[in-house]
Amino acid sequence: MAKKTLAEKMAENSKSVVESLKTNTIGSFSSTETIKKNIIVLDELKNLIPPLLETELLALKENLQKHGCKDPLKVWQTNNQSIGVTENPEDVVYVLIDGHNRFQLCTELQIPFNIQVDNFESIIEVRNFMIDFQLSRRNITPQQASYLRGIRYNTEKKIVTNNLYQSKETEEIYPNGQNVHLDKSVVSEEQKAELKSDDLATILPNGQNVHLDNSSKKTTAQELGEYFNVDEKTIRRDADFAYGLDKLSPTMRKEILAGRIKVEKTKIQKIGKAKEVSGSINSPEEIDEIYQNIITIENRAVTAKMSPKSQKLIEERYLKLTDSLNRAYESKSTKEINALKAAFNKFLEVIS
Repeated sequence: MAKKTLAEKMAENSKSVVESLKTNTIGSFSSTETIKKNIIVLDELKNLIPPLLETELLALKENLQKHGCKDPLKVWQTNNQSIGVTENPEDVVYVLIDGHNRFQLCTELQIPFNIQVDNFESIIEVRNFMIDFQLSRRNITPQQASYLRGIRYNTEKKIVTNNLYQSKETEEIYPNGQNVHLDKSVVSEEQKAELKSDDLATILPNGQNVHLDNSSKKTTAQELGEYFNVDEKTIRRDADFAYGLDKLSPTMRKEILAGRIKVEKTKIQKIGKAKEVSGSINSPEEIDEIYQNIITIENRAVTAKMSPKSQKLIEERYLKLTDSLNRAYESKSTKEINALKAAFNKFLEVIS
């Protein structure tokens, strides 16, 4: 992963305006106005922008009306093919990548604005740039930051997965349930680094063991953790949180990220990890119901794995615990309280 800072990325990509002036006419007034009238807004990119609170939106509107739009809106110069449009794939288009709220308000209020044209190789590069740019802002909430980091991690894992499955060699070395040895002729050094630790369960089928060269390479979670200055486990929890939020309806996701609806983060993470949960979740009540169903299924699975002997022992310890609790409650004596503590510890031994 490239270790360029956000400032370096912005400086590098912002050169596109000057370069464009050298190669075409988009610097002219008429061409610039034409671009501004044909800016494309992609939901995929717009959803990366943390939603504003109502007070923040009103403050922005008032500021624009009073002072105008001082900072230029960033647009990505690309073609239809790169954004998934099959008709006229080579036609040049301009996609909004920063300033979505200002663009909406300026359009509604007919406030003039300037643009800055940036160049990127792909929409993935644009997404990563937007995530980095949003995470650099001071007004972002912890939940919004977690969601953006999670999206970044899930995207990078998906790239590694796709690269591996597109390789004919890797398809041939995945027999059922056997150890697989990968060498430099099959998987690149960067891909090997991504295939470490618990990433294996996601990328490789059937849960087989994989022996990799250069095991000292860092995982995606480790690299992103260092990049964003957070713990590796935080990145993995962020990934679950992002997966969970993406299973909500767009409106519900927006409300949670804006802080207008309060939902425990752990519930969203649990939903994100549950592969059986799909569709669009539309309310906090539905989140609670799905979360409880997941917990129930997990508890049943744990119980099903227990031997009859283990289940019987748990029942016996439970009965002794409840009996000791009643005795301690009635007598409140030191002897019975100590007996209750002993019964509780023995109960914990069999269920942990």
